[in-house]
Amino acid sequence: MTSKLCIATLLLCVSTAAQTPAPQHPAAFEVVSIRPSKPGSNWRISWTTTPDGYRVTGQSLRSTILIAYIPQGMSYWSKDRISGAPSWIDDLYDIDAKVSEADLAEWQKQGITPDKKPVLREMLQALLADRCHLVTHRIPGPPINGFSLEPGKRGPQLTASPPDETYPQGMKLVSGGVLVPYQRGEKPRLKFYGATMADFANQLSQSSGGHPVLDHTGLTGRYDFALNWVEDPDSKLPEGVISTDDPDPLSHWDVEGLGFRRIPIKLPADTLVIDHIEKPSEN
Repeated sequence: MTSKLCIATLLLCVSTAAQTPAPQHPAAFEVVSIRPSKPGSNWRISWTTTPDGYRVTGQSLRSTILIAYIPQGMSYWSKDRISGAPSWIDDLYDIDAKVSEADLAEWQKQGITPDKKPVLREMLQALLADRCHLVTHRIPGPPINGFSLEPGKRGPQLTASPPDETYPQGMKLVSGGVLVPYQRGEKPRLKFYGATMADFANQLSQSSGGHPVLDHTGLTGRYDFALNWVEDPDSKLPEGVISTDDPDPLSHWDVEGLGFRRIPIKLPADTLVIDHIEKPSEN
């Protein structure tokens, strides 16, 4: 009886072990080079990935931390989002990081916007922990002033995209549509092809100067339309140029002309508190 019980117990243990998944280790870059940028380098912020890694020049550690920890994008990346940072967090660095062969498949499945790049964010967090000994925690932060994009009184003035439409050359949108920006010397006009309203809200957010725009239009299709610049005879700036301290940068684009309205809203947001950080270790 005892022998049979021991055998049954052993078989149960083996069966349980076989069903228990192996612990998942955080994704990390296989090779990382991070060096101070050359004097005079231009500041930039980029979450663009290459087929096998992540390479950026002239990016501050602040920007890298924002990409790694706050996936909502640039409209959420104000200075209120990070607390306890030393002054040198805005020093510029060049980062060249390579993904291992084992992680390439998941790496290449990622989308365009930061919230669609979970592997990049996880690997950047591992990089910051390893090379800068970064330790953080989150607390509720001050709310962000944003907008709700909703249908206006006239209703949306859009053209549904033909199902077999061939898009022109332009910037790829999250959903697969295209945005064709205006060229220097042309009247400011943004042309959208095969765009969803989520695409439109995302593009407005990027032009909002820190005021996220949420899609509450209720529209689920794809559309072709153009967003025109609103002329301001009193402005001393060239057409298409918006002052960095403009309290309502989206007012310069004719959103209302497309049959929408922007309703001011307050959006909750976290603040990332830096408990510990060091300058990147030598390569």
